Amino acid sequence: MSSPVNLFISRSPKTDRKTQSDDRALWQSVRKGNDLAFSNLYQRFSNLLFNYGMHFCYNRELVKDCVQELFTNIWNRREGLSEVDSVKYYLFKSFRNLLIQHITRDRKLYSDMNEDCQLSECESSVEEELISQDYLKDNKSKVTTALTKISKRQREIIVLKYFNDLSYAEISSIMSITPASAHNLLSKALQCLRVVLKALLFGSYLNYLA
Repeated sequence: MSSPVNLFISRSPKTDRKTQSDDRALWQSVRKGNDLAFSNLYQRFSNLLFNYGMHFCYNRELVKDCVQELFTNIWNRREGLSEVDSVKYYLFKSFRNLLIQHITRDRKLYSDMNEDCQLSECESSVEEELISQDYLKDNKSKVTTALTKISKRQREIIVLKYFNDLSYAEISSIMSITPASAHNLLSKALQCLRVVLKALLFGSYLNYLA
């Protein structure tokens, strides 16, 4: 059976002087606020960065989220970007640092915080952001699409909790899991939903730029 890494093996296009020159030209245009250049830069490197990230982090949604975050940061800080000799090197290094920061932060958050406090804070903040009635009203189609992107069990527990107002005791009985497992599953489901929604919103933004 193939290992997870083998599923994401890919080869970047050969880097020559012309390619590097083209990349630098795109970079300079991005620094000047050219949204078309930004879109081209994203299309040129986003898949490469994703495949690279999957080699050492098997959390697909986290890797996707970091790719989106990297390019969002680049666009938001475009006026302060410095010149670079190799755009590819800059992006790969920046992406790796960002991904490792997220992995380290998530591990530290999990180990340092009290479980009950962590679940309560996570659920309340994400619920306010993603499951509020105003958000559902304005972004119903995106929420519906996002729900189809997470696992069946994650989707089930979100629907039971937030769309049917069931208690943890009721949910754990329905799903044949312990209340503690229900807490953990819902926490992970909400995190995945947030990542998917951010990706969908960023995709809409790129379509607007294009």
